[in-house]
Amino acid sequence: MNTTAPPSPYGRGHRALEIASIAFAFGSLVWIACRVIAATHGVGDAIGIAFAALTGYIVSDFLSGFVHWAGDTVGDESTPIFGPNFVRPFRYHHVDPEDITKHDFVETNGNNCIVAAPVLATVLFVMPRTTGVLFYTSVVIACTALFVFCTNQFHKWAHMKSPAGWIRLLQRLGLILSPEHHSIHHSAPRDKYYCITVGWMNPVLERIRFFRLCEAALTRVHPRALRPHPDDRPQKGDDAAIAMPS
Repeated sequence: MNTTAPPSPYGRGHRALEIASIAFAFGSLVWIACRVIAATHGVGDAIGIAFAALTGYIVSDFLSGFVHWAGDTVGDESTPIFGPNFVRPFRYHHVDPEDITKHDFVETNGNNCIVAAPVLATVLFVMPRTTGVLFYTSVVIACTALFVFCTNQFHKWAHMKSPAGWIRLLQRLGLILSPEHHSIHHSAPRDKYYCITVGWMNPVLERIRFFRLCEAALTRVHPRALRPHPDDRPQKGDDAAIAMPS
């Protein structure tokens, strides 16, 4: 039986930090977008920016998977600091997959914006006004931060029973995480398809056994780092299914 407790509700101070981080992220992204537009002077620049944006999307998908794997796999709720603030929300999500759909915009996206804010601040400081290696690198990092910002929103939509038509269209086109794709992760033993921005990286990482290699390496360093141990993970029939939109 899964006895993972719901995450503790956060206080006003944390919510205020989330709101401030969301506002800063929005403002930073608008400013960066204006700088990108001003630096674009031809087809070559536009292609470079499009490629950088796509790279950022793929990087954010990978990062979402790595963080998700860590939350589902490493340590437990009793792990100091890491446990109650990081592990518990991930583990509880498998107890009640639809709980995320009850979160408002701030609660859904605030924590990711707290993480993205210092990254965006750095991009604002170092991004040049003309195209070049540093410029395109800045675009990649900014787009990665943008899609990290969007990840929990896409994840929430993948759990909604009746998302808006335009959201469902994006899901069917494979441009954001779809419930059909994400249901693979929620099927026992819940040890694959961790990427939740769009899921493009999931088949790649599964094919190269990336997370199994991570687990093997971590186990060599700390034999009891993985909780539950792979042998103790839920089997087919023990999983909580996610809602499928009609």
